[in-house]
Amino acid sequence: MIKRRALLKTICVLVAGASAALLAMNAASFAHEYEVGKIKVQHPWLRAPKDGENKAQFYAVIENNGDAPDKLIAVKSEKFGQAAIMADGKTEAAVTLAPKQKVTLAPGSGYVSLQDIKKHLEVGWGLEMTLVFEKAGEVTIDAAIDAPDAVHAHDAEAMARWEKAHGKDNAGPKPQEHDGHMMHHHHDGMKMDGMSH
Repeated sequence: MIKRRALLKTICVLVAGASAALLAMNAASFAHEYEVGKIKVQHPWLRAPKDGENKAQFYAVIENNGDAPDKLIAVKSEKFGQAAIMADGKTEAAVTLAPKQKVTLAPGSGYVSLQDIKKHLEVGWGLEMTLVFEKAGEVTIDAAIDAPDAVHAHDAEAMARWEKAHGKDNAGPKPQEHDGHMMHHHHDGMKMDGMSH
């Protein structure tokens, strides 16, 4: 016969272990990263165009885990006409990735200007695009589409302002949690899981 206290202790340990495993899985699912060669692209996102505009800014953290330098030389998608890479946020130039270094494209620094957007980019959805690296080659990613004034990826305050301004409080597509994974909606109506690819 098993003592009740020992049984309860065993159950608590099992529950705690399962919870820790789920948290670890959720942390991995939020990684939202892509790899090609020795290049890793993390947390890709963009600011949707402001009303009446057809330009958006793309951001991400790009890490070069290789022993040789590389460069982000192009970004392409059927949803926009062209992309201008603004490595320093001021002048058009490729993003140079030194060996064993990380470059953060973020508001106030470097970014990629997506120009001549051909299709409406809905806040809360995802945009599929291809990043082209000089040596590592091409990688297709899904970038989260945030509000035009977002200061970081998944900016809840900016999202709330955008929804209020557009009469979309608690309506319309937005990132959802499904089975512990963040989901992004694709423009074709499919949901894109935020897990690593």
